[in-house]
Amino acid sequence: MKVNFLKKLLYIPNYLSLPVAGIEVCNKSIKYIEFLDYKGNTSIKKFGEIVLAPDIVKDGDILNRNALVKALTEVKKNISSDFVKVSIPEEKTYIFDVLIPREAKDHIRDALEFRIEENVPLKLEESCFEYEIVDEDSCEKDMVVNVSVVSKRVIADFSEAFDQAGLYPVSYEIESKMIANSVIGKGDKKSTIILNIKDDSTTLVAVVDGFVRLSSSVSIGENTIVDTLFKTGLFKNRAEIGKFFENDFSFETIYTKESYLSLVNIFSIYKDEVEKFNEYILNKFPGIKLSPRGSVDKIVLCGKSSSLPGLTKHINQNIKTDIVLANTISNVCDVNECTSNIKFQDSLNFVTPIGLVLASYRQANA
Repeated sequence: MKVNFLKKLLYIPNYLSLPVAGIEVCNKSIKYIEFLDYKGNTSIKKFGEIVLAPDIVKDGDILNRNALVKALTEVKKNISSDFVKVSIPEEKTYIFDVLIPREAKDHIRDALEFRIEENVPLKLEESCFEYEIVDEDSCEKDMVVNVSVVSKRVIADFSEAFDQAGLYPVSYEIESKMIANSVIGKGDKKSTIILNIKDDSTTLVAVVDGFVRLSSSVSIGENTIVDTLFKTGLFKNRAEIGKFFENDFSFETIYTKESYLSLVNIFSIYKDEVEKFNEYILNKFPGIKLSPRGSVDKIVLCGKSSSLPGLTKHINQNIKTDIVLANTISNVCDVNECTSNIKFQDSLNFVTPIGLVLASYRQANA
């Protein structure tokens, strides 16, 4: 069971049959994507990115509404549908599990209202929340309910900007859940840690039994990596580094001992954060079936710079499990038949918008 964030705010018509675009508003850009469904075959129709100047959006706070509306108007020109699904940045969301007595199943929302202020720094009247029952088939006395909370003010601010741009959000979704929706196949119950490197932050997501159980954000991202690489003197300018991410360089080709050491601090931060998430999953969910190596089943890396040589090896020092780059295209269509024009490296940067549109397709076919 799932309750949409907008249900308590306004009436929404039946939109599941309408084509929608997925939109992610970040600090430095707006990413958008649309699917094409032709004779039962799904592919990626349009995707793109509008660069934002500094101080327009910061971690989900709109600092310059007029500038954001102008950028969203440009997005509108590039997509076919005025109906969109929008992700709420990780910094503005809260996810937690609570135990609710089974006899309260028919009144879960009422029961959860008493638990919101215990778990998030928001008052109930300031909050919008949705929930999913994690173990509906269990025979336990209590049931686990996964709750997601967002401030009404954040949704209202985004709604006003989108409305001024002539775009109509049919729902607002949790960023971490859309990342998981994009990179984890439907029905996949493996314990997974996702690390999504964005422009100036990185989102980490823990998925257990198909549900996002924990998420957090660290304030380093691709910009930090680019700045660090630029200081090594290996590249003439920062634009050249962007092209570097799109090519298959070997570790030995691009690193000297000195240049590799310049990235070790960034790699170590990611390694430490992943290890914390691994420990959380192992301690919080002792009953889950672990990989033969006693850790989570897999770690998935997203973001264009996640393919940086050496990152996987560094993360894998203390956690012996499979580490892979996200293959979001395989969740959209048959990779052998997909006719989309998105490159694999680009797809790594569009995990959240892809997850948004996938959510609509899965809801429509549920």
